[in-house]
Amino acid sequence: MWGPRVSRFGLANLSLGLSILFAVAAFVYLWIAGLPLRGAVLGLLVIAAGYWEYRRKIQDQLTSERYEAEAEEQRRQDRQ
Repeated sequence: MWGPRVSRFGLANLSLGLSILFAVAAFVYLWIAGLPLRGAVLGLLVIAAGYWEYRRKIQDQLTSERYEAEAEEQRRQDRQ
């Protein structure tokens, strides 16, 4: 579908990377504004939410691949 050079978890990896980037940006912004503790808390919350979403996307991908493999196997058995 995507080609051999793209990871099968590409979208999940991209969303995790964007979450981390946003968390760092929020931390730096609040640090400069004089609120380092709030920045750290917000950054940790964003990273935790991003990781949670990353794990969910990986699990969804694995589940869909398993269902596709089972459906393909069933089609092969029906043809024989």
